[in-house]
Amino acid sequence: MKNSGFLVAVIAVLAACGGDAEPAGSQTSAANVPAPIAAAADPVVPTTVGEPTTTTTAEEPPTTTVAAAETLPPTSPQSMPTAMTEDLRYHPGGEPFVDRSGGMDVIAPVEGGPWPTVVAFHGDPRFASKGWHRPDAQLIAEQGRVVFLPAWGHFDSSAVSDLGGQAVWEMVNRELSCAVLFAHAHTEGYGGDPDNITLYGLSVGGNAVLTAGLADYNPLQTCSEAGGPVEVQALVPIDADWTLGGGWDTLLRQQPEIFYLQTPWRHLDGSQEISIRLMVPEHVGAYTRYVGPEPETSWLSYRHPDIDLVADLDARGYLADGQLSLKESNEYAFEILLEMGHDATLTVMPEATHENWGEEGTAVVVETVVAAGEM
Repeated sequence: MKNSGFLVAVIAVLAACGGDAEPAGSQTSAANVPAPIAAAADPVVPTTVGEPTTTTTAEEPPTTTVAAAETLPPTSPQSMPTAMTEDLRYHPGGEPFVDRSGGMDVIAPVEGGPWPTVVAFHGDPRFASKGWHRPDAQLIAEQGRVVFLPAWGHFDSSAVSDLGGQAVWEMVNRELSCAVLFAHAHTEGYGGDPDNITLYGLSVGGNAVLTAGLADYNPLQTCSEAGGPVEVQALVPIDADWTLGGGWDTLLRQQPEIFYLQTPWRHLDGSQEISIRLMVPEHVGAYTRYVGPEPETSWLSYRHPDIDLVADLDARGYLADGQLSLKESNEYAFEILLEMGHDATLTVMPEATHENWGEEGTAVVVETVVAAGEM
């Protein structure tokens, strides 16, 4: 197997896009669970409500959702019924954050527990929000998990130019910490275990998983919860976008230190106790980028301030065809994690691509995330 040097970075996450559709309906007040964004800060608890409503978003096909929380039927005889609560406030937004009709959804079994807690970070915030992982989160919850789905990384389109990429990405890091802190503080209200937390996400969300799990803990001042840091047991980045995205090329060339805001590279030595379960699709798909005719000056040459990344990748056999795929960059990450003594695995999702996991690939993701909470 080819392998390599790790968490080389880019996340092109900082352009704003449109919002999710607003939910309708009422909430029931009680203790332990935070309020929806449309309401005041009084906590709410899942209840069974009337008929579901159909919501359509810009980045998703029509999905059946409910106003506050509804008992959802299992998808198989072995699955348990769950309840979904939508649009809970985990930080109040404000400039430069863009309101995307909700901060956090929760899907949880309706009884039993305490269940392991899971936080799912969606992909590129320019195109996606918390509904991105809802189908697989539903399947994971049905296996006895409390799953939190935060919206994150949504900024006003002028934020990057006005504040600068480094300042905005610092806010993203702090927003990710807020999401984990919120899940830790409220999971017991849904039957979850605050001492057993797994993070997972696809693509840019995979990079967010490692940033939230390994980087410096520094939540936003406006977090709805205080406390921390939160200990995380397992990380499951799925085809994570370490190196390929071009949105940060110019900024990284000008300010290479931003690399450390986008990756947890400097924090790996102190985090060997966290299990890291890398996942890649069987098929590469469209996520491949050419290194260029002069690798020493290519976009790869300024992806890591401390090592000659191009030379390291080439020595390990990744640049033989002059290009680097997401799958290869995750294989590279896996090798470095093993060299550094981490509890790491690399799982291939059968018959899957980055864009389409298929039934087999989805089943492997669900199995991996569920198993991560049992270690």
